[in-house]
Amino acid sequence: MSNSDFDKNGLDRNGTHWLQYAAFSFSAIAILTTWAFFFDYKFHNLVINILRVLDCSGFNCNGVY
Repeated sequence: MSNSDFDKNGLDRNGTHWLQYAAFSFSAIAILTTWAFFFDYKFHNLVINILRVLDCSGFNCNGVY
């Protein structure tokens, strides 16, 4: 971690904070996941099956499926 392009305040040479990169990555993954849930049948079924497993294991999913 010592060989980093960020200074002690977390900024790189362009003045972008490392948390801005993390927020951008999180937003991109959230958009992709939302798109896949509604437009990809296999991904939709995967999420529904995961929710069913969670519901059967004692978590309350409020009848999402």
